[in-house]
Amino acid sequence: MTSQISMILPLPPELRSARLSALSSIAVHLRDLGAARDAVDQALADPDSAHDLVASTARIAGLAPPDEAQTGDHVLTTLAACCHPALPEAARIALMLTTAAGLPITETAGAFSVPDETMTQRITWAENRARGALGTAIAEREAQSHLGRVLDVLLLIFDDGIVHPNYSVDLPHEALETTRAVVQLFPDQQEPKALLALMLLTRARRDARLDSDGSLKALARQDRDLWRQDEIQEGLFLLRGSQRDGRTGPYQIRASIQAAHVTAHEAKDTDWNRLLALHDRLMQVSPSDTVALGRACAVAEVHGPETALEGVERLGLDSHLYHATRAELLRRLDRAEEADRAWSAAVARARGVTEHQRLRGALER
Repeated sequence: MTSQISMILPLPPELRSARLSALSSIAVHLRDLGAARDAVDQALADPDSAHDLVASTARIAGLAPPDEAQTGDHVLTTLAACCHPALPEAARIALMLTTAAGLPITETAGAFSVPDETMTQRITWAENRARGALGTAIAEREAQSHLGRVLDVLLLIFDDGIVHPNYSVDLPHEALETTRAVVQLFPDQQEPKALLALMLLTRARRDARLDSDGSLKALARQDRDLWRQDEIQEGLFLLRGSQRDGRTGPYQIRASIQAAHVTAHEAKDTDWNRLLALHDRLMQVSPSDTVALGRACAVAEVHGPETALEGVERLGLDSHLYHATRAELLRRLDRAEEADRAWSAAVARARGVTEHQRLRGALER
């Protein structure tokens, strides 16, 4: 069924968290994401229901108003079901777009470049697979890991929209505003605040990020006057707030890396020693190939591109990001022929024409 919510898109910020609360309460009681989505979208289509969306949605679903004290548990259970590790990555993204972000299936289909009917079938299949998780209460000791998986999927959506900005849907905006709703629903959790800060600090540079041919501009070449200072200041405020309890999570470190970039008045003012220390810390907290490649960029600035290249080649990867990073380091070492071969390998491993085009530009981060 095509969602009724298209009547009121884009969802205003104050309705996103209310919609997610209402949908989650119904989804957990019915163990049915599709029925819950239809009920909340019917309620949203009635302007008189917006003032008490949870009760209105429950009434449409034929249920008694849920206990508000359980709202947070229901939301986490629902989001965790959408991001269950047993689901393929594409299914997790699709469920988060339709369930958490509130996109109609037609727009989700556009983001995946598939027909509406195909996306409807995929969503139905994923919702059926998620039923079991909706009926399983999340133990308090497991809440952090489940919430972490939810944040990981939101960042996947955000990053995909940064790399492929020509989708019919503004994926970075949808991921950012959905993360904002998660922050509102889990105010005592610090990592959602840090993820929202990371998104704001990254998205603030969108007007300066692309060259005229669609390729990425390196940070050093971006016009910093085009960066959106209001979003940067909000991101820095959220980052500070996420650090108040003294605990350090991976998204706090990632947001701190972005903060170090955007607070440098000019590229030459960038504190690369601090950035390298942050990347080292991130490798300890949340090691990955992507983090290691990002660290290589900081190593190149502190210890030189030759040292960075040695570290990259020890990784022995075969992804487009690996080859693109290696190509950039080879270029800086004036090894032009090897750099060209590495760029060719990067382009060959890109997912499509758009990414092929954007890889002609320099690595941004």
